[in-house]
Amino acid sequence: MKKLLAVGFCLLGALFAVQAQGINWKEYGAGIKEGDFIVHGDIGVTAHSESLPYDGSLKVPYLEASVEYTKKLGGLPLGFGGFIGYAQDGMDESQSWYYGKYKWEGTMNYITAGALLNYHVQLPIEKLDVYAGLRLGLEFYNWKVDYKVTTDYGNGYGSSSSKSSSDSSGTNFYGGLNLGAQYFFTEKFAADVEVGYPAFIKVGGTAKF
Repeated sequence: MKKLLAVGFCLLGALFAVQAQGINWKEYGAGIKEGDFIVHGDIGVTAHSESLPYDGSLKVPYLEASVEYTKKLGGLPLGFGGFIGYAQDGMDESQSWYYGKYKWEGTMNYITAGALLNYHVQLPIEKLDVYAGLRLGLEFYNWKVDYKVTTDYGNGYGSSSSKSSSDSSGTNFYGGLNLGAQYFFTEKFAADVEVGYPAFIKVGGTAKF
């Protein structure tokens, strides 16, 4: 993941560096105009403020939908909007011991929601729009883990099993930064990529209205 994130930053950084002299800091790129609505649908990988009590693995990648309205303030090409995202981690582990086996199963769900602000710039590439953004909001999480212990006493003494579960939920502050680019294959539709934190990397599609 660190390598993938580094590649994303390098590509976007190289794009800025190559076109630095031709950047127009006061205009949107790719034919975006003031008063447009821009809708994103992305998939990627992100960090979270909470995790399962035992090691878990990615079950549902980070899915995000966002919308922004383009409006200039002080002559700067800005986009104001909001976002909502979802991801899920899961675990399914077992461990044997002399008299039996332990088993843990669980899931952890994350929902993020909040406001976003993007600052767009125009590069001398006709269909490309590049932007840097700030996100503020909340992350809602909940998890549940089921525990099962199976014991075999051997020597004809039989066996037994017991089950229990634990769960938790809560809310944390969410703050994020991103650097992104979107390339419009048609007047209305584009492919986009973003790198940043806590959403390390996202790719998806864009629609302009």
